[in-house]
Amino acid sequence: MNEAQRHRRLLDYLESHTFITTNHYVAMLNISLSTARRDITKLAEEGKLKKIRNGAEVLSSDSNHHMPSSFTPFEFDIEHVEAKKRIAKAAVSLCDEHDSVIISGSHTTYLMGQYLAGRDVQVVTNFMPLAHTLITHDHQSIIILGGQYLPERQITISPDEEAANNHKSRFVFFTGTGATPAGIHTSDLLVYMAEKKLLEYGARLIALIDSSKIGKHGGKLLAASTELDTLITNHGADEKVLESLRSHGVNIIIV
Repeated sequence: MNEAQRHRRLLDYLESHTFITTNHYVAMLNISLSTARRDITKLAEEGKLKKIRNGAEVLSSDSNHHMPSSFTPFEFDIEHVEAKKRIAKAAVSLCDEHDSVIISGSHTTYLMGQYLAGRDVQVVTNFMPLAHTLITHDHQSIIILGGQYLPERQITISPDEEAANNHKSRFVFFTGTGATPAGIHTSDLLVYMAEKKLLEYGARLIALIDSSKIGKHGGKLLAASTELDTLITNHGADEKVLESLRSHGVNIIIV
């Protein structure tokens, strides 16, 4: 199938479905991820569709508003989703009734929502998809941290150093782009700025890192190993890295 045929199939699909994820487009035409991304980018540049996070949507009069289907991720669009589900479930199992917890933004922390919904646990977050999920499930105790909304990362970030001072929680659940014996890293500077503040407002730091990221350097050090309380990962993680973290007093949970 040539480029013009692929583009026609994609635009035809959007006419009836309004939205498609990149992974769905890959599966639909049996093409590579790079080809799918290139097609979406080119059609967006030509003004034939709207490129959004993890996919594309049809152009319409209200295309500047996020639809729920594009605002919250599909499970089949999340890499290593089954492992991340187990990690998310293990994280929520640490919470006691009446707890207050701070949760940062990622696919793994988003998956915590399905296990937290309805429990007597106060959730403090700057991650809008998680907040949306909890709200739609009628979760009774949610605090959404204020600040500027960053659509590409779906978080709020505030220059006010006092923004979260009144939120003292037992746990902070967070992720990163890599975990080494030094600690948890992130390659995104804006995420670093937002999450570095969140980490100050919890008594115990809980890192949720799937095995594919264990041993990977990810840029700036978000949390040193000596600051970590627990790391939750899945089977297959680099054992040498886990042993080094254990030697620094980090509790390792493997699911």
